[in-house]
Amino acid sequence: MSVPVLLVSTATRWYGTARTPRALAKAGFDVTLLTPRNSLAEKSRFVARVAYLANDATPIDWIHAVAATVRAVSPVQVMPCDDVSFRLLAMLVLSPPPQLQPNLQAELAKLVRASLGDPAHYRTSIDKTLMAPVAARAGVRVPAQSVVTSTGEALAFARECPYPLVVKRPLATAGDDARIVANEAELVEAVNARTAPEKEDPEPDSSGRVVVQQHIDGHLCYQNVAAWQGRMLAGFAGDRLQSHDAIAAGTVVRYRHAPALGETSQRFVQAFGMSGLFTSEYMIERDSGLAYLIEINRRISPATHYGAVLNVDLCAALYAAINGTESRTRPSLDAGEERVFVHFPGEWLRDPKSRWLREYAVDVPWDDPGLLDAMLALRREP
Repeated sequence: MSVPVLLVSTATRWYGTARTPRALAKAGFDVTLLTPRNSLAEKSRFVARVAYLANDATPIDWIHAVAATVRAVSPVQVMPCDDVSFRLLAMLVLSPPPQLQPNLQAELAKLVRASLGDPAHYRTSIDKTLMAPVAARAGVRVPAQSVVTSTGEALAFARECPYPLVVKRPLATAGDDARIVANEAELVEAVNARTAPEKEDPEPDSSGRVVVQQHIDGHLCYQNVAAWQGRMLAGFAGDRLQSHDAIAAGTVVRYRHAPALGETSQRFVQAFGMSGLFTSEYMIERDSGLAYLIEINRRISPATHYGAVLNVDLCAALYAAINGTESRTRPSLDAGEERVFVHFPGEWLRDPKSRWLREYAVDVPWDDPGLLDAMLALRREP
């Protein structure tokens, strides 16, 4: 039985958004995409229908576009494809615009709750000033940090926690706006640059809050998860082996059995009452091997579709949970199992002569020629 699902996107170049429709369609979902025009994802042959957003859409324009699409296709699930989309969906439940009709708000809020889980923790799970204390209470290890509103408070934290430090806004997109600082001058500059509200933010924060965080010496590891009503259904971990820079998403990733990360993910999935597809990010400390939760990305990730290849199919696990049937995929990788994948087109765009492209499997969408052509065209973009 086909289950209608709506992917909502505000970004046009997210690789995960473009690759996930195939995994969803193979799992049994009927995929509708709401996106700005000229997105990568609309080129995928696994998208059954596309609705378009105006490039200059305001939050209320976006809400009405979501409402119109929901009424047209009656999705069982709505899936955010980027961080802004998640925040806008959360806003429909937590702080709907006053001009939104009550009946429409109730209809959309019901769908969002069914898709994303407990709304009491939407903000907590993504706001870096709120997430760490709740995660710590759930038994999840987090880096030492301080929420500051001035350079004086930041410098006071630096006297207790040695450099390098990481400075972040409470809400950012895929690591954007995080900065690693090595000394007092860099710390002051980074804090001053992040205390002013962002004009393009759908919900500008005028509090001036900034997170100053211990920098963990190690490597980034992703845990890709499907969850349903506070229960983790399936998940797989991936160590970042290559990226464009220290903050960027991985372009080469080693996927592996990681039971400790699975247990950690189950703790906060339960604590936050989560549903849907998402990714948590950890720093694996070099000396100890301990995992520190850095952030939770409550959206489709660049690796969501890899689950089908690994037979830890997140989309299939979610489909089974929605339908109340037995899942046809395993919940995790087996002990000792590892596979390295080169993410396309990310690594090819980073370095077309990369040794990774020669030595390991490259994730090229050969069975989706329209999408492949659009990805190849990225090399010609400025």
